[in-house]
Amino acid sequence: MSTPREQKAIAVLAIEHTLLKISNDTLTKVESKLQSEYNSSISDCYDHPEYLANVLKNIFGTAYAKVIGDVNSYLQEFTYQKPIAEFLAKMQ
Repeated sequence: MSTPREQKAIAVLAIEHTLLKISNDTLTKVESKLQSEYNSSISDCYDHPEYLANVLKNIFGTAYAKVIGDVNSYLQEFTYQKPIAEFLAKMQ
């Protein structure tokens, strides 16, 4: 079982990896919107997954579900850990 700090790091890496897979500009755009709309960063999204969900909906429209699905795929092996499972559920 991972520590809370490790769980957060794993989730943040999954988010960043997913966005970078789309493009560097996508990661930059999401970071910028998180900062301007919520005064937050990607690492804050672990504690506030609704921030990320709202920004992704704003940027991608209905395609945001695909991005969330990709994050979910990266984290699937960790969903036995309740905090990560809850993080994923809150982003849906």
